[in-house]
Amino acid sequence: MRLEEIIEKMSFHERKVMRELAQLGDGSTIEKMVQATGLDQATIMRAALTLSESGLVMIDGKKMSQVSLTPEGQEYARNGLPERRMLQTLSQSGQITVDEAASRAGLEGKLKKIAITWLKRRSWVSFIKKDEKTVLKITEIGEKALSQKSADEKLLESLASKEHHLEELSAEDREMLRLLRERKLVEIKEESRRELKLSDLGRRAVEMGIELIEEVSELTREMLLSGRWREVRLKKYDVVAPGVPIYPGKAHPLQQLIEEIREILLEMGFAEIKSRIVESEFWNFDALFQAQNHPAREIHDSFSLAKPRQASTLPSDLLSRVARAHERGVAGSTGWGYKFNPEVSRRLVLCSQTTAATVRYLSSHPDPPIKVFCIDRVYRHEKIDYKHLAEFYQAEGIVMDEGLTLRDMLGYLKQIMVKLGLPQIRFRPGYFPYTEPSVEADVYFPEKREWLEVLGAGMFRPELLRPLGIRYPVLAWGIGFSRLSMLRLGIDDIRDLYNNDISWLQTREMI
Repeated sequence: MRLEEIIEKMSFHERKVMRELAQLGDGSTIEKMVQATGLDQATIMRAALTLSESGLVMIDGKKMSQVSLTPEGQEYARNGLPERRMLQTLSQSGQITVDEAASRAGLEGKLKKIAITWLKRRSWVSFIKKDEKTVLKITEIGEKALSQKSADEKLLESLASKEHHLEELSAEDREMLRLLRERKLVEIKEESRRELKLSDLGRRAVEMGIELIEEVSELTREMLLSGRWREVRLKKYDVVAPGVPIYPGKAHPLQQLIEEIREILLEMGFAEIKSRIVESEFWNFDALFQAQNHPAREIHDSFSLAKPRQASTLPSDLLSRVARAHERGVAGSTGWGYKFNPEVSRRLVLCSQTTAATVRYLSSHPDPPIKVFCIDRVYRHEKIDYKHLAEFYQAEGIVMDEGLTLRDMLGYLKQIMVKLGLPQIRFRPGYFPYTEPSVEADVYFPEKREWLEVLGAGMFRPELLRPLGIRYPVLAWGIGFSRLSMLRLGIDDIRDLYNNDISWLQTREMI
């Protein structure tokens, strides 16, 4: 693009910045430009960035260390250092005790201690015995100090009158600054300073002449009536320039994943059921053929309720049939061989597995066909770390119909994974307390270049189904939601999902 065309496209603010830079010369700071142009910093920086893209202006960024007084330093700059005030009191009052000198100088508590410490450190006074009292006596060094201020006092006054940058201080001032920092009278903060200067192309543009022309963003009725529209220029807009980022409201990434899986299952003909927050041990464990002395019952795995402690009612007939299955077994099984305790069944816990919801549903729907799923929270007394939480989501489903086999189960699982965009899946034998046979499924994630386990499945055991009055095969599967969500969302710590990191939530793309 020719230089004339570049100048023609320049906005009013860009033209003003160019003209002022030509007058101020190289190394003009943003602060100087603000004073010279009357524009605010943001407007100048926008104009400078645009001019920089056109090659007319160069922007240099420098790190500067700003030196400023602390509140204590400001007080000393106004009233003098505590040791200076006590020294002046001694020069007027003669040899007196520390308490008398502090009182006359108006120094109490902390200030008195500071004054004595620094009087001794500077060798301005000595301690002598007089009339059985310890009094202060000004030394020769102290006498000289009365007539002239120390270097650190001069620097303190200078810092109080105007801002300084560490890079601008002399070697002696830097040494005094170290002393003032030791006394916590100054602080140093890093700041960025930007300087603007014209490039060779920018100087040529100025030499060609840059005329200031008023720009307006819209025509008004007054402009049309008065004819002033002939004297102004309509502001040009770059329609492809990036705008201010907009972060519209959207569902949480985890909720998006839940909705995606819910939609997939509904499309496949499943109906949704809900789990309960509080469940009896009967539905949470016993009905699933988990022995009452099973390790999963221990306090480190499930949360027990203190109030109320027990469920008010349980289905008595079903409770008896489940008890027999545990004690003696069914359909050729020998059971667990222990004395079943109904009181344990009545204990209440926070639901630790959504399988309790699907078994509840089966108990009232013993006839096929059935295809239901449950996505809900479960609670376990887990040690919280990067991949474990005490409260998390599970997705689980069952299918019941005549003649179902494990092959049908594998077909369902593969279809779910394909719809989730994970077509590469492999199965291997697994073990779960209430299914036999059981499988675990690994899915290949190209981003990580590895196979990772994401779900488990199997066919409900007869010891679970017979007490419920069911004579048909039931396929059951569960998705490891924590693992899947971490992989799909690209996070390494499951706790990051619940940190309420606004910047991450705003910039997170829809999954």
